[in-house]
Amino acid sequence: MQTPAGRWQLYRYPRRTSDPLQAWDAADELLHERWVRAEQAGQQWQFPLLINDAFGALLMPVAHLQVASSSDSRVTELGQRANLADNQLASTLTQLDPLATMPATTDVVLLKLPKSQSLLQLQLAKLSAEIAPGTPILAAAKSKLFTPSVRQLFERYCDSVEVSLIERKCRVLTATIKSQPFELGAFIEQWHAAEYDLQLANYAGTFARNQLDIGARLLLENLPPSGADNVIDLGCGNGVLGILYARRSPTSKVTWVDESHLAIASCQANIASNLGANDNYQTRVDDCLSQQASESADLILCNPPFHQEHTITEHIARQMFRDALRVLRKGGEMRVVANRHLPYYHPLKRLFSHVQQIASNSKFVVYSCIN
Repeated sequence: MQTPAGRWQLYRYPRRTSDPLQAWDAADELLHERWVRAEQAGQQWQFPLLINDAFGALLMPVAHLQVASSSDSRVTELGQRANLADNQLASTLTQLDPLATMPATTDVVLLKLPKSQSLLQLQLAKLSAEIAPGTPILAAAKSKLFTPSVRQLFERYCDSVEVSLIERKCRVLTATIKSQPFELGAFIEQWHAAEYDLQLANYAGTFARNQLDIGARLLLENLPPSGADNVIDLGCGNGVLGILYARRSPTSKVTWVDESHLAIASCQANIASNLGANDNYQTRVDDCLSQQASESADLILCNPPFHQEHTITEHIARQMFRDALRVLRKGGEMRVVANRHLPYYHPLKRLFSHVQQIASNSKFVVYSCIN
């Protein structure tokens, strides 16, 4: 990555050989240019706050400052640290999850628009409540993402909102933060899945915020028999797969894993409301199963994503499958639901000793994969 702010070698995380996807985009470059332009005009920001900086592209030119970064993604946190190390940059970087209090010392905010508009609203609401009024904010993304509703959100929480002309298919929004009260409960969607008698709560930005997605429904209809000793709900989202299995198999030890902090917060709330406190239940924010011991699970339930923010990609699901193979005991099962159009069958066959399709509908298929 080479911009007026400097030159760095950046990788997506985890690093892959011959990765076809780039770790930055034109919106990152435009924010670099705005930063340099401000410095040349005599602006001396010292406490930048980065929001949704996926792999550290925004971090590189400000790493020497008292910088903080807020992200919902564990992969983002690991990617930032890896790229700092690769570029031999020392940093006092503070990493924050979306529910953490933002630093009161913040004197500028650099923001990339997230895919989820509900997450954007949560982030803007927290900025408005926790950062000094008048603090400048620079937000960038592809032009098509600056929809009328997104602009209205910025106008709700900011003053002096201006959106640039299109440059390299992107725009930059500039504004100043205005003060607004904040109530976290307004960003938690509560709903009832009547067919399974589940009371569910989803934080902003969590997948399937107010209804069961159709892939999860198909897997819920085809859960494995109860009785597995150690169970993992991988890419758990709001935790519905593991919660229903735990209800049917109360002696099982269940771990819910997701790379999203807000998904895990949702999952914790749903475990409490549907299962209650139990030492057999735990949650973990992780990059797939990278922190899970090998040969430690008997059953893995998985509804894998095929997006990473705005990017469509299969590599997360494939990483989940490889991790599941390592973590499953001999004879253990991964039961996975996938979109019919995604070519997962043959990669699964190469990994697992036995792969069987056990259910399907017009859009999804459920595979049983035995280690």
